[in-house]
Amino acid sequence: MRRDLEAALARSLARDGLSVSDFEVLARLVQAPDGEMRARDLAAAIGWDKARLSKHVARMAGRGLVTRREAGDDGRGQIVGLTSHAEQVVAAAGPNHVAAVRRYFFDLIEPDELEVLERVLERINARARGS
Repeated sequence: MRRDLEAALARSLARDGLSVSDFEVLARLVQAPDGEMRARDLAAAIGWDKARLSKHVARMAGRGLVTRREAGDDGRGQIVGLTSHAEQVVAAAGPNHVAAVRRYFFDLIEPDELEVLERVLERINARARGS
């Protein structure tokens, strides 16, 4: 189920020129103050290691979706920020992505099933986290 759902969502995002990973990064940045986050905080929020984030952000910067600059406070870290192009892309892709999530997931669940599903997923997530 996870693989098929992710593939459907990936196809939907691809129509807007984004990968699932691109959307993960952009969605976090859209929610961040001033559209910027320290790279280490962005990596932690997404659940990626710093190397993966660095490589992906470099590709996104090459496509004009994000900017990178040194963190002013210590010079060792990086700040990743949205570009105006990314804001336009997210404005177009966001509603399409929400519609796809509804179509492939929530529209298929009856209201009485949603509460049961929520409890089951909470147990699965707790076990996976080691809680």
